[in-house]
Amino acid sequence: MRIKTRALTVTAFAVVSSALGTPTGLNNIPTADTVPHRTVAVQYFSSFGGANQFAAPEAGKTSQWMGFKTGWDFEPFHLEWGLDSPLGTGMSGPLLFQTKARFQPWEDGMFALGVANLALTDMNRTGDPFSYAMLWHDFHFVRFHAGYGYQTNGSSFLLGVDRTWKLFDRNFNLNADLVQSRDQRGLITAVGAKYDLSKHIVLETWANFPDRDRVSLIAKINFVFTF
Repeated sequence: MRIKTRALTVTAFAVVSSALGTPTGLNNIPTADTVPHRTVAVQYFSSFGGANQFAAPEAGKTSQWMGFKTGWDFEPFHLEWGLDSPLGTGMSGPLLFQTKARFQPWEDGMFALGVANLALTDMNRTGDPFSYAMLWHDFHFVRFHAGYGYQTNGSSFLLGVDRTWKLFDRNFNLNADLVQSRDQRGLITAVGAKYDLSKHIVLETWANFPDRDRVSLIAKINFVFTF
């Protein structure tokens, strides 16, 4: 079944050790979803536990991020773009840009091309851009996501599944994804959930299970507005 508009929020993906901009997707992968037309999703999120993709290179350290996404319709494609940045008590940044274009080649399928991790400031503090192609198909009992991302020393296949139910008349989404890490020598499995707390607030959390290192947790709140 299709994820409703309020559930089309923003997440991030763990492919390389450097931080990445956060296109709409599941836990650690971008997907062919995009933020709906003239909708803005403002997000704040934090990480806990083991080392993870959100600027927490040491186990036990936490980090905070803030950013936004928006979407525009341009038939026959839909465009998403956004900005993200880590926050800190010292020097924050870099400011990261991401964008992608979504197409619908058939009724129950979506295809997207995108790029993330484009540093607009402090370019020496981030990795190379991450380019990707993603496809999803809605089998109605589950959606399946598959694609590939390219980055210098950080390329990865990108796989995921998700499904949305109604819980107290609001969208509740369960999902899981799999990416490569350590320059394609390792794997990170993630399991997460999203819930539409209200029309304008979506709560999101997931756990990363790397083949090495400790488990890490991500907690996120999304504020969604349509103009």
